[in-house]
Amino acid sequence: MYKRIEPKKLTGKETFKNANKEFTILQFWQFAFSNINSNVLRGALAEFLIENVIKEPKEIKVRNPWGDFDVLTAKGTKIEVKCSAYLQDWDQTNLSSPAFSGLKAKELYWNSAVSEKKETIKDYKADLYILVLQKHKDPDNLNLLNMNQWDFYLLTKEELKDASKNGGSISLVRLNKQKVSPYHFNELKAEIEKREST
Repeated sequence: MYKRIEPKKLTGKETFKNANKEFTILQFWQFAFSNINSNVLRGALAEFLIENVIKEPKEIKVRNPWGDFDVLTAKGTKIEVKCSAYLQDWDQTNLSSPAFSGLKAKELYWNSAVSEKKETIKDYKADLYILVLQKHKDPDNLNLLNMNQWDFYLLTKEELKDASKNGGSISLVRLNKQKVSPYHFNELKAEIEKREST
């Protein structure tokens, strides 16, 4: 069996080897990941924001896209992060209607080296759910690095089941109808700790 290689954080200074010119991993990141408003990267960015809510930078490990949840607190609370936005990375005639999908999951990653394949039922796999909304609506001054342009909806598994009627997705419209209020980035750590203590 070939064990998964545990990834280590890169610094950005690493250079590619055996090439007739020098180029770095930082240059690769700039090329591949500068557009943080793309749908794929915005979700990863949302997870990174939540990691920074609850941890110091040195405590944050390399992201694992294959897990049943996205973030683990020091107390062992599993957090699933979902992201949505009004503005997309393409021309739009209208703003998008934000919704958060993939709330329920089967095993996200399986292979024969890990376990025998078995039938799994879609379910909520985390203790807390943070629905992250990039709420800004003006493309002329969109700035995903500005925490004032984000809202964070925090729900327990039970609250989300109730709000979504045990569904696999929930719209922002429904969250608002259920009177689920968002938090600012700076308020979120205290709210997560409050949920963990109950």
